[in-house]
Amino acid sequence: MAVHLHPLLAFLSVVVLVLAGGCFEGSPAPDDRVVRTITPSEASALIEERGDDPGFVIIDVRRPDEFAGGHIPGAVNIDSAEFSEHLNSLDAGATYLIYCQRAGRSSGVRELMREAGFCEVYEIEGGMNAWNAAGLPVTGS
Repeated sequence: MAVHLHPLLAFLSVVVLVLAGGCFEGSPAPDDRVVRTITPSEASALIEERGDDPGFVIIDVRRPDEFAGGHIPGAVNIDSAEFSEHLNSLDAGATYLIYCQRAGRSSGVRELMREAGFCEVYEIEGGMNAWNAAGLPVTGS
């Protein structure tokens, strides 16, 4: 009888370990997530390091007219007023750099992404105003 229980016990042990881990493949534990604010120079270094990575996305959460007036090269525009509608279409396992004009709207988006379980989200401290003040590159203006 013990011979027949052995495979069952092995299977149950694996199930318990998976459940105890609390994460599915590709979804880090909450402690493994990085959601924080960084300076414009840190953001620039991150773009330099990860800019060619398809798993790295820069999101400008300002209105389309603000975006058209000048934005960080490579950024896509998702208006903060409509961001929650786009949340499910974003890969929670990707790395995101978000910003707005002064970091008011982007802080709300950052928290929305944190609550939705996104793995790696960086917000530019001071937004586009700080980016411009640092003399960093802008396109589309």
